[in-house]
Amino acid sequence: MAATMFSGVGSAPSSPALFITLFGFLAAAVVWDLHQRRIPNALPLGLAALGLVANLFMQPLAPALLTAVIGLLAGFFIWLLPYLLRMAGGADVKLAAAVGVWLGPLGVLRASIFAALAGGVMALLMLLRHHGLLGSWVLLKTARHSRGGIASAASPKVSTLPYAVALAIGVACELLSLDLLGGLS
Repeated sequence: MAATMFSGVGSAPSSPALFITLFGFLAAAVVWDLHQRRIPNALPLGLAALGLVANLFMQPLAPALLTAVIGLLAGFFIWLLPYLLRMAGGADVKLAAAVGVWLGPLGVLRASIFAALAGGVMALLMLLRHHGLLGSWVLLKTARHSRGGIASAASPKVSTLPYAVALAIGVACELLSLDLLGGLS
């Protein structure tokens, strides 16, 4: 794991507190997303603000601000295309931007890659749950040829994907330094 705030989890006395803070906010976002299919703006805003404060305690002022701002922008722009393609919601973009404040640009990129993998698995499981194995296969086969893809071919009973879950999984993978992608770390 490259230069993230958590590179010394367990070695610095404040690291477990930072870890718990980050995952406390992510857990709250997951609960809201699972139950309401939305995330209140206060969660990503509070997460970003606390991430900035944590950065200021861990680094001198200029590097802390630079890491926080570039991480925020990286999280935002990485998740902007999925938002524009209606694959993620606006709250997911804000949450990813807030995570970027904590992880920095490379950390949020890796966490987003892990989140995309987790989201893909979640989407397949949701598809199987709603359509069964044969129905999912037919849907995937016919969606390839339909103009709107899977989203337009899917029945109305298929709900939205709670992407805060996938993002939390992605952050956990990044923080646990799972080297599933080979040369990225």
